[in-house]
Amino acid sequence: MRVVESAGFYYPDSSGGTEVYVNLLAQSLRAQGIECAVAAPSRSMEASRYIHEGTEVFRYPVPTNWFRREAQGSVPPRQFEIFEEWLGKRQADVYHQHSWTSACGLWHLKAAKRLGLKTVVTIHVPGIICMRGTMLHEGRTACDGEIRPRRCAACWLQSKGLSVSAAGRLAALPRGLAPLARLPRVGPALTAKALAANHKKQLHDMAAASDRIVAVCGWLHDALIANGVPPAKLVLNRHGVGQRTPIVPVRRSGKSADVVRLGFLGRYDPLKGLHVLVDAFKRLPADLPVGLDICAVGTDNEAVKYRDVILRSAASDCRIRIRPSIPHAEVGGFIAGVDALAVPSQWLETGPFVVLAAFAAGTPVIGSDLGGIKELVSHERDGLLVPHDDLNAWTATLARLATDRTLLPRLRQGIGPVRTMADVARDMATVYRELSAIGANAG
Repeated sequence: MRVVESAGFYYPDSSGGTEVYVNLLAQSLRAQGIECAVAAPSRSMEASRYIHEGTEVFRYPVPTNWFRREAQGSVPPRQFEIFEEWLGKRQADVYHQHSWTSACGLWHLKAAKRLGLKTVVTIHVPGIICMRGTMLHEGRTACDGEIRPRRCAACWLQSKGLSVSAAGRLAALPRGLAPLARLPRVGPALTAKALAANHKKQLHDMAAASDRIVAVCGWLHDALIANGVPPAKLVLNRHGVGQRTPIVPVRRSGKSADVVRLGFLGRYDPLKGLHVLVDAFKRLPADLPVGLDICAVGTDNEAVKYRDVILRSAASDCRIRIRPSIPHAEVGGFIAGVDALAVPSQWLETGPFVVLAAFAAGTPVIGSDLGGIKELVSHERDGLLVPHDDLNAWTATLARLATDRTLLPRLRQGIGPVRTMADVARDMATVYRELSAIGANAG
């Protein structure tokens, strides 16, 4: 069997969560006898090919500067025929898309369908459902995910800085104003309801062009059903940890056994909630035997600005240590070196991988009571769940970890078997084979 895994970004120029997932999935599928190639866009004039960790990668060219209609998906990107020609020559059985961007979106999915491939889409982030991108209604509470144009438009407008009343009035404007979207500055605000309706249409277009749609967590699966995606097309295939070798926890190495050391691992991004963790930690009594190690990454302008805010805030507390970024291979060692991993996300995660990595290292998780974190962490058994934006609750939880010496050993003992990417690949291979069998029987 031959499968093409496609993503909107890929190594070596990008190494986010989806890229890690696709890379490990391709490797695990190869171990099961399924031949995989990865396709991903590249902002260049020509296509390129190379091997990344044993997997063939094809990078197809996309524009450096997008025309409006290309970005909106009204027309295919320039040089789209290069992608389509390569895909046709590949003679794959299944096309599996992991992104939903202008450079890896509906045109690419439809091309695979037109070429006779079975089509699968895995949804990794909330953005395909939520215009705001967080799945938090009005930025506060978990949303059910149903796209209701007026409600979604008002929520999105609030995220752009409008008041609740102003957002509500603009969200009530008729969809017929859609042509005004091109007006500078005010266009999107005047047409927010139409934009929300189009967001739902795109979701339905994706569902129509897909033979199977994979949700990586329960809340995402439920949200897709709420938006009318046929249940028969849906597959729940949760994330798995990709650690290749067992991790030997060495928690007490290099630090006092009397100090409870907490860790944070992630991006410099407000959605990851590092500011909440730091502010809560700084409220702890100065004589409390506790420390916080932060290992975060981010190089774009917004990440650098956020990092500077964190650095200034953390500078006033000598118990907070900012660690240098580490390669993916050393993540397990970092997590094993702390007593608990904090995951204070301020949005509905679909994973996250760090929770699984923590459990693989035998490290309890202190996480936000939201989304994928809530699905993975069992409160009081293998970790603790905290209201995501409640500083008092975070401070109280951190204090409890530092003072209750029976808590951490009990949480460690509660960590059970951890799902791996080999498990993910096994379940995905079943999906591929079932689709191929349908095609064979139909013929």
